[in-house]
Amino acid sequence: MNIPFRSAVLPLAVCAALLAGGAAAQQAAAPPVTDEQLRQAFNTADANRDGHVDIDEAVGDAIFVFARYDANRDGFLVMAELPRHNPERFKRADRDGDGKLSVGEVAADRVYEFFLVDTNRNGVITFEEVRAYAETLRRK
Repeated sequence: MNIPFRSAVLPLAVCAALLAGGAAAQQAAAPPVTDEQLRQAFNTADANRDGHVDIDEAVGDAIFVFARYDANRDGFLVMAELPRHNPERFKRADRDGDGKLSVGEVAADRVYEFFLVDTNRNGVITFEEVRAYAETLRRK
């Protein structure tokens, strides 16, 4: 699977707090995501630099992150390719239960998280919403 993507940037997999990224929920042993990491991930997803992330940017970023972590380029992600990824989140995203994530499953999970983060339901996510979501995840 060889898909052209924008230049390499900090992947959203650093934190579950962002869309989707996402970027991955952290395991208990992983250090907490800092505001600086959240900001970098948010800025990465904000492709048009308008200070908000819309659903298209969120899904586009999920695909970018997918390609970056698909180490063997087989078109699927398995837990071994996802350092610090929360197994529960992986299971949630693995809609067909085959133990691997397709790009469609990753994109669908990003859409799911987008609507969790967009608390005011205006169709875009702000950094403040991302920070609040990250804080909620830290408390779990």
